[in-house]
Amino acid sequence: MSVRRFFRRRRWDEERARELAAYLEIETADNVARGMSAEEARSAAHRKLGNATLVREEIYRMNSLGFIETFWQDIRYGARMLRKNPAFTAIAVLTLTLGIGANTALFSVVDWLILQQLPVQNPKELTYLGFSLGGALNNDVRMSFREFQQIREQSGDQFAGLSAAAFGGAAGGQSGPDGMTVDGNTRPVQTFFVNDNFFPVLGLKPAMGRFFALGEGNAAGKDPVVVLAWDYWQSRFHGEQQIIGRSVAINGHLVTIIGVAPKGFEGPTPALHMQAYLPLGMLVIDAGTAPDFLSRPDARPFLVLARLKHGSSVEQVRPALALIGERILKENPRPDEKAGALRAVALRPPMLASGEGNPLGKFAAMLLVLGIFVLVLACLNVANLMLVRATLRRGEMAVRAALGSTHGRLVRLLLTESILLALLGCGGGIIVGLAATHLLRSLTFPTSLALSLDLHFNWPVFSFAFAVALIAGIVVGIVPALRASRSNVSAVLHESQRTSSGGRQRLRNILVTAQVAGAMTLLIVAGLFVRSLHGVQHADLGFNPENVTNLTFDANQIGYPQLQGERFYRDLLQRVRELPGVESASLAAWLPMGDTEFGGRVDIPGFETPKGQPQPTAYFNAVTPGYFQTMGIPLLLGRDFSMNDSAKALHVAIINRAMAEKYFPGRDPIGRELLDPEHPKEPVQIVGIVQNFRMIDPYSPIDSAYFVPVAQRYFPTQTLQIRARGDSGSLTRSITGLVDTLAPSMPVYGVGSMAQALNSMNGLYGFQLVAMVTGILGSMGLILAGVGVFGVMSYSISQRTREIGIRMALGAQRGQILKLVGRQGILVVASGIVVGFLLSFAVGKLIQDFLVGIRSTDAVTYTIIALFLGAVAMAACFVPVRRALRIDAMLVLRNE
Repeated sequence: MSVRRFFRRRRWDEERARELAAYLEIETADNVARGMSAEEARSAAHRKLGNATLVREEIYRMNSLGFIETFWQDIRYGARMLRKNPAFTAIAVLTLTLGIGANTALFSVVDWLILQQLPVQNPKELTYLGFSLGGALNNDVRMSFREFQQIREQSGDQFAGLSAAAFGGAAGGQSGPDGMTVDGNTRPVQTFFVNDNFFPVLGLKPAMGRFFALGEGNAAGKDPVVVLAWDYWQSRFHGEQQIIGRSVAINGHLVTIIGVAPKGFEGPTPALHMQAYLPLGMLVIDAGTAPDFLSRPDARPFLVLARLKHGSSVEQVRPALALIGERILKENPRPDEKAGALRAVALRPPMLASGEGNPLGKFAAMLLVLGIFVLVLACLNVANLMLVRATLRRGEMAVRAALGSTHGRLVRLLLTESILLALLGCGGGIIVGLAATHLLRSLTFPTSLALSLDLHFNWPVFSFAFAVALIAGIVVGIVPALRASRSNVSAVLHESQRTSSGGRQRLRNILVTAQVAGAMTLLIVAGLFVRSLHGVQHADLGFNPENVTNLTFDANQIGYPQLQGERFYRDLLQRVRELPGVESASLAAWLPMGDTEFGGRVDIPGFETPKGQPQPTAYFNAVTPGYFQTMGIPLLLGRDFSMNDSAKALHVAIINRAMAEKYFPGRDPIGRELLDPEHPKEPVQIVGIVQNFRMIDPYSPIDSAYFVPVAQRYFPTQTLQIRARGDSGSLTRSITGLVDTLAPSMPVYGVGSMAQALNSMNGLYGFQLVAMVTGILGSMGLILAGVGVFGVMSYSISQRTREIGIRMALGAQRGQILKLVGRQGILVVASGIVVGFLLSFAVGKLIQDFLVGIRSTDAVTYTIIALFLGAVAMAACFVPVRRALRIDAMLVLRNE
């Protein structure tokens, strides 16, 4: 039977009815013509035809697809049953909405972190090259332009194309972001300097204008052109159609806009949005870039991207790359690193994998596990409701079985109802997931980098939501359906509706135990992250952030050369110190826990590096006199910087105690020298030692660090820090007024207190975000567990009303009744807590890498959460138990 006839079966049925009626009329007329009466003629015609209804039903069945027909009947019946029980339907749908919504939102994050491909042509063919440092993802991806050329020349036809690129601004290791000046207004811009074939290698076409021509950017400082990212063009230039050919300034250098990149492409690292693409040679506009960076073998700012030939793989190009890497390392050795074989690594968003400890995979796994816990709790809750509902419908199922319904037919009927519930929950979950995704996408990060969560509700996310709903529908319905369909028909039809099966009660208890265990695990995970956050919030920073205000300036963004920048900062600091209420003021190249930090190898005369140990390294910062006073950092030994420490004076440095203890054990470091390999002609003399303080993050061990005067090591980006009394807002306004007087176009950003600055990406922000997400998931688990305990206790007591009434009539006291009904709740909660402990130990191994200052087996957290969850669960038992204690024994017996 064709599908077309199936969908037209009603028409076929009507036609057959008309044909049967016509046949009866013709046969009746013939019988009347033979001499029969009208009534005899109709009876004879009906006898000859047979049962007309059976004939119609047989024809209708022949034109039907049995499974689809019964499935549609089940759907309609299930919808009617859900509509007749609005309270049950609402609770079940809302519960599944929470579970599916949480999982959908978390999966959108996982999809962005792990699964998404770059919006380029054949993204799976894209790789980046790096020298192995051991491990699957630990690579040195820094290349010089000469090394890039060698790879391109020697790789032959191994790749379909190779290109070089370099991050600009703070992302490229500069002290601050690049700036774009449009109509006298300068704002930070994330730049990306690329080779002339960068866009063709990615297989992209411009949305407007053109990309770089062959040879553009192969010479330093030449070809001042720029291609804008689509989003940046929309936000900064409001989608101006006449943008091509317009001139703007980047770091004070005029460049011409020649094109706009296609919509959706944000660079090779979508977590960090590239906003302006410039030719490689224009990298000289970044402060600190040497004019001969294209020819210097030790200038390695470049990332090398490679597209595999169609049908090729990373394994196939590995031998050739290893040989090329050996030649490059012989010509240009990397003495500070144990560089291994040159290899290709798949290029995938949201960022380049760097370091064996890359947390993205573990973080995504943690999110999925926590989301699954919430979904399982929701499914258990609904399954418990379905079990109760199946118990109440045992009579209905028995009647259906007695009338001929098969076991499979009954199971399918009940499963259809649970899947309908899940699909309704899927719709609600998608709405919740969309709202949560929108909220996450709108998060602003406390950083000058162009970071964003590029989350989207795409087809994989929708498919995931539907698959989760389908699985949830089967999971919550299969056990109740099997139990209801396997009931003994005769026993069910004769038993009292008040009796309860012990087996069913035990199953419900097991489900609630699992809910309590899951909630326990989620709450412990949240508690561990909250405790971790509390620890870093109250860590000893080594400096006093109170009453300190920060303002960051970048002379490079407006093209100030060093002399002009030095004059601006000198005049600004002098005038700020004269403002009323200012106790102290200073400048620094970078802030503790800020976006950037500087450091590297340092030579220490007289220090012998132990065999097998790395060369001495240290962080460094350039500061003005008064910096340690402003920050509240004690000077332990020696002297502070003074105005006499100028560029022409003896170069000096102050080290922290960690550096003194590590590289000068048992010796007085005052008067000894340090040497920065990047400035070998400028040895510095140690003149002081300061107390250790946290510079990189609030939790890692404090490493070696030294400080030099800004006058002896200029940085175009500097942060003004003021310790003052009174209103910081009026002080900030006074300072911005001074800036407008000294340099009207100077950008000012990062304005706020030092306490606010600690909530940075390297500071507290990540801890706060993770603690918030896990806290929300833990709260959802707690609510679901509380509802589960309340539900099972309420149903259990309602089923034992007759028993309790009889016991009370026979003289049972309230305490005995309380012990009788409360024992079940205590046993369920206690069992759930014990299982929750075991689950928490297992999940703790997954989250240990994200905890700071606390172990995943922290006894305090486990104890507090166990007591708290136990109290909430017992509170959920209170209302049903109180109802049991108020049962009127005489009323129960009278009803019997």
